[in-house]
Amino acid sequence: MSQGDTRFFASPARLCSTRRNFLRLGAAGLLFSAPCSSRSANAAPDATDWLQGELRNAARAGGTVRLPAGVISIRSVEVPDGVAIVGARGSVLRLMGPAPLLSGAAARRITLESVTFDGGGNRLADQRGLLDFTDVLHLSIHGCVIRRFGARGVNLLRCGGRFAQNIIEDVRDAGYFSLDGLGVDIDGNTVRECGDNGVQVWTSVAGRLDGSRIRNNAISDIHNLSGGDGAYGNGVSIFRSGGVRVENNVIRRCAYTAVRNNAGHDIVVIGNDCKTCGERAMYAEFGAKRAAFRDNKIDDAGAGIAVTNADQGTDVGWVTGNVITGLRETHPDDEFGPEMSWLTGVEGESNIEIAGNTIVGSPWIGIRCGGYRQNVRVESNTLVDNEYGVAFQIGGGVGAAIIAHNKIYGSKKAAIVALAGNTFMPGDVSAPGAASKHPLVTIRDNDVR
Repeated sequence: MSQGDTRFFASPARLCSTRRNFLRLGAAGLLFSAPCSSRSANAAPDATDWLQGELRNAARAGGTVRLPAGVISIRSVEVPDGVAIVGARGSVLRLMGPAPLLSGAAARRITLESVTFDGGGNRLADQRGLLDFTDVLHLSIHGCVIRRFGARGVNLLRCGGRFAQNIIEDVRDAGYFSLDGLGVDIDGNTVRECGDNGVQVWTSVAGRLDGSRIRNNAISDIHNLSGGDGAYGNGVSIFRSGGVRVENNVIRRCAYTAVRNNAGHDIVVIGNDCKTCGERAMYAEFGAKRAAFRDNKIDDAGAGIAVTNADQGTDVGWVTGNVITGLRETHPDDEFGPEMSWLTGVEGESNIEIAGNTIVGSPWIGIRCGGYRQNVRVESNTLVDNEYGVAFQIGGGVGAAIIAHNKIYGSKKAAIVALAGNTFMPGDVSAPGAASKHPLVTIRDNDVR
C-alpha cells in the first residue's frame, strides 16, 4: 500500500478489546471488522468516528480512502480538502442519523468515486442534500449512486467540477441542485424517481454566469409532490443562470416540463429527446434572454416550446429545427388552458426567429406569434395536419411579424389566421391579398395545401 492511500479496514489497535462486530459484505461473504459501538448487537455498527479519522489521515497525506464492498453505516461526515473516497464494487455508505451523509466546504478538490450513498429513507432533512458541498472549486463525483433520501440527492453551493456517470433515484426533492455554480459538467447521469425536479441549476442573480453543461443524461419519472404551477415537476430547471447548455439528454415522464428556463440568460437547449410531459415540454419565460432551442424532439406533451412573457422582460430567441408531435390535452393545473397557449407547437413573442421546425397534428395551433408580438419571424417551417397552421396576434401594441416560405399542409380550419386574444378572426389570411388589413404582418411565399 503506497503512502497516502488509506484503506478502510480496521486495524487491531482500532478495535474494541472486549468484542468485535462483524458485517457480512457482498456475495463472496467477505467480512469487514467494524469499530465497536454502544448500539445493540442487532443494529448496524456505527463507523462514523473511524471514517472521519481515516479521512483526516488521508488529508494529511493528500491521499485516498478506499472502501471495501458492503454496507457501512455512518452519521454525517465532513470530507476534508484534497481527499478522494473510492469504493470497491458494492461499497455502500448508509446514513444512520440526520443529514447530510457527506459534506465539505472551502476546498480546492474533493473526489467521490464508485460509492453508493444511501439515505436509508431518511425524511428529516429540508433543503439539504444527501451529499452537501459548499465552495468546492473542483468537486468530482463519478460512478456513484445517490438514493433513498427525503430531500435533495446532491446539494451544491458555489461549486465547480464534474458530476458524471452517476445514478440518482428515489429522492423527495430535486435529484441534483446547484446554486451559483462555477461551471459543472453534468454528463452521462441517470436521474429518476425524483419528487419535485430532476436537475436544477440556479443562480441568485439573473444572468450570472454559471456555465454548466447538462448533457447526455437520462432523466425520467419526475413528479410534482410539492404542487404549484410549474416550479416543481421539471426534468431540467434553470433559474436566472447564465451560459448553461442543455444538450443531448433523453427526458421522459415529467409532471410538468422537460426543460424550463426561468429568467436564464444565453441558455442553449439542443438535441434533446423529450417524451410525455404533463405541461409544455420546453419554456423560456419571465425575463429569459437570448434563449435558443435547436434540434430537439418532442412527443406526447400538452404543448411544445414557448419563449414568452415579453411583458416581464423575455427577449430575443431562436426556435429552430425542432420536431414536435403528439400534442394532447393535459390539465396539470387549472391555469393550463388557452390563456397559456396549450396545444400549441411553438409560441414566440419578442425578437424571435422560429424557423425550420416540423410540427405535426397539433389539436390547436402549430405556431403562434404571441400576445406581445414584436419582430417575430416564422419562416421555412413544415406544419402538417394542425387545426390552425400559424396564428398571429392583433390589437394594440403589437409589432411586426413575417410569415414566409412555410409549408402548411392539411390545416383543419385555417392555414394562417389572425387572433384577437384567443378569438380567431374570420377568414384564412394565407390567400393572396387577404393580409392587407394587417399592415404589420408580412405574409409571402408559403406553400399551402
